Amino acid sequence: MDTHDLLGMRLKLFVCSFLILLTTSCSQHNNHTLPVVGELEWERIELINELSEPIIARHAAEGDELQAGALILSLDPRRTAANLQALIANRNLLASKLQELVAGSRIEDVEQAKQSVIQSQSGLTLARLEYQRIKTLQKQHHLSQEELDKAFNALQNQGAALTAANANLHKLQAGNRIEQIEQAKQALQVAEQQVKHDEITLQHLQIRAPRAGRLDSLPFEIGEQPPVGSTVAVMLGGKQPYARIHIPEQIRAWIKPGTPATVQIDGVNQHFTAKVRSIHTAPDFTPYYALTETDRSRLSYLAKLDFVEAQVTNLPAGLPLTVTFNLDKLKSIHSEATSK
Repeated sequence: MDTHDLLGMRLKLFVCSFLILLTTSCSQHNNHTLPVVGELEWERIELINELSEPIIARHAAEGDELQAGALILSLDPRRTAANLQALIANRNLLASKLQELVAGSRIEDVEQAKQSVIQSQSGLTLARLEYQRIKTLQKQHHLSQEELDKAFNALQNQGAALTAANANLHKLQAGNRIEQIEQAKQALQVAEQQVKHDEITLQHLQIRAPRAGRLDSLPFEIGEQPPVGSTVAVMLGGKQPYARIHIPEQIRAWIKPGTPATVQIDGVNQHFTAKVRSIHTAPDFTPYYALTETDRSRLSYLAKLDFVEAQVTNLPAGLPLTVTFNLDKLKSIHSEATSK
């Protein structure tokens, strides 16, 4: 059970004790005020670990005041950095291939292909003449059938070589197909996205403050390897704490954002003025429509109150407090709003 659960249970006990005495309490307060117990809270910011790597450095200590973007922890970047370098190399290779496809064939390559065609044509002519010569001698029984077959195979090979040379020359002169260029572009885009992904991953190995606040807790030490999803740092945000209370069901209808109240913090002589920031629409316990009228009196609604021009920045979270609402004023405001 975490700290919030324990504090929540303590608050519920306070609320239940208070509600038992609610009837007598209201009659005992001549000025018709209603005290509600609660506690002082700071906005908690939990920084979650996204990669399972060892912590190699701490750049801040618990209790430090941090600005937004301040470096808190460094996790080992070697594995991610090596993978990023491999992705960058692959991206650069694909970029070079795309550039080559777009640029097309060089003049030197086209001229070399033309020379290959000329050489293949000459070779074919010589092979044809040689085949005719051997064929004549074979008919005169001066050469064997085997010699004629060899000449014929040589003639076929030279014909195939000429066909290949012509095809290569045509390819170089026509340039690369649009489909090839588009495929190369798509492959490059994928590689670039992979590089960006790992660049962001590398940045997440540097745990930084998302906003200004005080560093409250660092659960892990240097050398430890926090699991993915674990909280590696806790910050307390905001310029000052707020009051966290449970509004009893009896006055819930009169409380809304902006409702004024007086706050007294245990151990602090000064009384503070506050206003309701928010209040939950649903009760903390069983829904009201499932309860009898007597049971509904035990419901409560979580609310947060902000201090008005109060100097409470140095007070820690968890201090018990009492919030007082002026019932006469609330009823009067409620009556005026209803009549309108």
